[in-house]
Amino acid sequence: MEEESIALLIPIFGIVFGIGIAVVAIVAGHREKLKRAELRHRERMAALEKGIDLAPEPDIDADRQRTGSLKSGIMGVLIGIVLYFAIGRVADDDVALFGLVPAAVGAANLIAWFVESRRRK
Repeated sequence: MEEESIALLIPIFGIVFGIGIAVVAIVAGHREKLKRAELRHRERMAALEKGIDLAPEPDIDADRQRTGSLKSGIMGVLIGIVLYFAIGRVADDDVALFGLVPAAVGAANLIAWFVESRRRK
């Protein structure tokens, strides 16, 4: 194959496989949630049949959301700083400032996590 046709195939495969991986991840996550809900339902029904008092259901999403903003905040800040230095080395310093955009989003997530953790206490 010629270099031009190979160069055209690279983004096409990247987009197709990227979307394919995202779809597989979404479907797998949804199936896992359904399986957990089914198991939780069976457990609760068995407890009701035996006359056992049910414990309140844990709020899993609240814990995920709290740690998720911390993790995404740290990742955003670190990715932004790395992009700033990498783009600054390859291109002009004015262009490298665009690497600070993910850092600002990460900082906003860290601030949101900090405020939320203070409010919960």
